[in-house]
Amino acid sequence: MQNIYQATVDDSTLDDITAEEDNRGRRRLRLATLLAVATLVIMALIGAFDQRKTISQRSGNLEVQVEYPSVVRAGNEIQLQIALSSSQPLSETVKLSVSEDYLTLFEDFSAFPEPESQASRGDGTVEFEVSPVTGAREMVATFTGRASDQWNPKTKGSLGIIADDMQITLDIETWRTP
Repeated sequence: MQNIYQATVDDSTLDDITAEEDNRGRRRLRLATLLAVATLVIMALIGAFDQRKTISQRSGNLEVQVEYPSVVRAGNEIQLQIALSSSQPLSETVKLSVSEDYLTLFEDFSAFPEPESQASRGDGTVEFEVSPVTGAREMVATFTGRASDQWNPKTKGSLGIIADDMQITLDIETWRTP
């Protein structure tokens, strides 16, 4: 039996550490992982993973702000909200047109305020005619429904607004996740 005084002690406590060239692959993997995590954090900070988007456009005295889902999952409720504001009272009727491709994203579709009329136009859009409150300078229209279970990774569409003899067209795009 040996006691502590008879034990041999190595000259260095670092003898069991591997050489630098043996760790090269591990260091590269660590750097790649760190860069991937940093990229995800930066993307989240700039809003790449936001689930709703807001776009706005102005034409004359009419300003339109549209809030729509940028990412949806089948079966979840989705909402497309269109806010109109003007320095003058809005006209008696406002026409909202949405491309049919984008409307297929909705199941159990409903519109508020209730459209006075709706028509499918020959250019692949559906037009809804709504009446704002008389003398109103602002109006909000909402399209609501559940996201359909069709599998297209991305649905593009266009939204047209005609009010006060002004026409505004906005392009919208929604991604689907499984």
